[in-house]
Amino acid sequence: MKYDVIVIAGTTEAREVIERQLKEHKKVLASVATELGAQMLAEYPVDVHTGRLDEEGFVRLFAANPCGKVIDASHPFAQVVTETVRRAAAEAGIPYERYERSQLHYDYDRIIPVSDAAEAAEYLNTTGGNVLLTTGVNTAAVYAERVKDAKQRLYIRVLDTPASYEGCASAGYPEDHVFGEMPPYTVEDNLRLIEKTGAAVMVSKDSGKTGGVDIKIEACRRAGIDCVLIRRPEAQGSEA
Repeated sequence: MKYDVIVIAGTTEAREVIERQLKEHKKVLASVATELGAQMLAEYPVDVHTGRLDEEGFVRLFAANPCGKVIDASHPFAQVVTETVRRAAAEAGIPYERYERSQLHYDYDRIIPVSDAAEAAEYLNTTGGNVLLTTGVNTAAVYAERVKDAKQRLYIRVLDTPASYEGCASAGYPEDHVFGEMPPYTVEDNLRLIEKTGAAVMVSKDSGKTGGVDIKIEACRRAGIDCVLIRRPEAQGSEA
């Protein structure tokens, strides 16, 4: 067997998984989608496969690198990745585990829970005022297409990468409505952006403490604005 474990790495938790495996003297192959992801793992004595994979790609990866099990530590909202890896592992006959970050419970009466970006957009159409999106570039087009007066109302914070700016531009966001930054963010960082955009509501994913959602909610509380919170998808696996 070439590796004890293949880790599908897409979150800070992936580092925790890798550290745990290394402490147990396991040989690890990490699979990441981007060069940025690979750089985050540079300090660890593990092999890294870099590049986005579809189901066939994961099947080939598993076939070329026999392993004892696959641990999926991709982002909790990366449903497509999770289902793709789960199917590929089943096809390859390799045990699959989903590593879940723990959920937080929030005490703020202006949280509006929704199931996805489309439902969030529906809610935004029942409100007025500017909107600060902190849900990333992948769903930027959903809001741009569905929210009334999107070009005037929507502001978005994304990762400071060319792909993020290109995604926002193709979705129709004006340049001065796009803020490229890199986490982690403080309460004060969020408050400054709320003030700068004049946001009456923030949209966030319920991505747990690692995703900074507790910080965002505290910023909303201090600013006295609503927080539309997209619930994380149901997933099977061990909890972080």
